[in-house]
Formats: sequence, structure tokens, C-alpha cells
Amino acid sequence: MADIDRNSIIDARKHTGELFSIHGKDNKLAVFLSNKLRIANKANPHNWNLNFGLSGKFLRFNVGQEYCIQISEYEILVLCLKDELPQECKRSHADFFFRGHNKETGEINTTNFTEAPQCLAKVPNSIGLVFKQNIDSWLSVISESNTGFIKYAANNTHILPQMVGAHSVGAIEFLSEITGVPLHNPSFALRAISENEERIIKGLQGVSDEKLNELAVAHNSQPRKTETNTSVYIRNPYVVEQAKRLANGICHDCGNLAPFVKKGTNEPFLEVHHRVPLSQGGEDTIANVVALCPNCHRQRHYG
Repeated sequence: MADIDRNSIIDARKHTGELFSIHGKDNKLAVFLSNKLRIANKANPHNWNLNFGLSGKFLRFNVGQEYCIQISEYEILVLCLKDELPQECKRSHADFFFRGHNKETGEINTTNFTEAPQCLAKVPNSIGLVFKQNIDSWLSVISESNTGFIKYAANNTHILPQMVGAHSVGAIEFLSEITGVPLHNPSFALRAISENEERIIKGLQGVSDEKLNELAVAHNSQPRKTETNTSVYIRNPYVVEQAKRLANGICHDCGNLAPFVKKGTNEPFLEVHHRVPLSQGGEDTIANVVALCPNCHRQRHYG
């Protein structure tokens, strides 16, 4: 079972909050990252993601196919355009070094700006700045150059399918919470939520009923709503799995066996339905859901 639920603001609050606290005060880094997310979304709402690592050890902002800002326990990497960096950044400093890439030797780290090769092949003139300390003092200095990188990557590279599934709506909610400014998710957030839910449910196959009930109860029964171009409700995956287990392959309404077995998991295919819809104030709890065959589910909605 994965350590992190990317849809969970609780997990994001715990782990991402720790990362931000290591590298600065007053949420300056969080505000900087939030501003850059808005720039990417304005440039292309289909072509960026925020990857909250399943180990909780890093937060990576990707634009198109390229990584742009990565925050980990030991360092912060910010991608910029070399020709847009101010002269102040091109001198040797104790706070950061430069990262580039060479086809023959691979990654190159140097304190000499002129020796740093291009970092990413798909973004000409790109360079990585790796901060070990005092990044708060440099955020305004590197901002314009980082924005230039974002706009180029958003318009000239394309996000990969695996990046879509790695997007974290929980991290977006957490950033919105601590900066006080609501952030939108990329347009594919609904797909990312669905893929993340399926990943969690697959990881629950060996979990006991007692542990599953503990996980389901621990999640907030009040459904959360996140913003893309439309509002999307984030279901509790533990309640979904719990409802299916209790049904034991039998539709709640018609009493028949599930119509087929799901590929990959070989479990009877039933759909989990909220008796009182989430949009009407229904709780995301086992008491408010039933497992139905697809026909009965459609009848509940349209019959």
C-alpha cells in the first residue's frame, strides 16, 4: 500500500508542510510556487502538474514534459533561462550552484556559471539553480527567468501520460490553504483523481477489514471539492473499497451477481453510489453508500 494519498490534503499538509518549513519562513516559498502554478495554468491549463511524491519526500512542479521546480528535504531545484538571469546570479555564491547536463558525462554541478551546460534539451538555454540555503533571499531575483522557462516549456513541450496520474490535488488544496489564494488544478484533474483512487484501492487488496474500516473512518466524512474548469468531488477510496467488500459481489438493489469481473483485479464489478448525493450535502461514509450493478446504478440516477 502506498504511503501517500495524493488526493489527501491531510497527507499534503503533513509532508509538504515539513518541506516548506525546512527551507524558509513565512511561506515565501509556497507563495512563489503558487504564483508559478498560476502562470503555467494561464499559459496552458492542460500542460502542467504538481507531483507530490508517494514517499512524501519531494514536491515537483512540471511544465509540459519538463521539471521546473523541485522541493526536497536537502535541496531546491529551480529551472531558469540562462540569458534572462540577472548578473547578480551569474557570480559564484555560497547559497546555490548551477546544474546542467552533458550527453557524454550526464549531470554536471558547478559554481561557475560559464561552465554550466544547458540543463534540458527541449528547453534551449535552460539552466538549473540548486539551493541548499537562503532561497527566500533569491526568489524575487530569479522569478523573471523562471517565468520565462515556464512559458517556453508550456508552449513547446507536452505533458506525459504518467505525469497526469501523478498530479496531486491534495497539494494544490494545501497551497491554497496556506497562501490564502485559491488555486485551480490542470484540466485533467478528474482523470488524475480517478487514477489515484484506483491505485489506492489496488493497494488495499491485502489490507484487513479492520484496518480498512480504520482508514475509512479516519478520512473526513465531509466530501471535499477541488477546482478545475469545473468543480470535482473527491471520494474517500477506503469507503469505496469497504462498500464493495460488504456487497461481496451482489448488487444491493436487484440482488444479482455483478455482471462481469474487472480486469486487473479480478473482482466483481460493482459501482458505489451515494444515497444522498455529495452535491446535496451527503456524507462520504459507509452508511451513505451502496454497491450496485451498472443497470441499477443508472436506474437510481435516471429511473
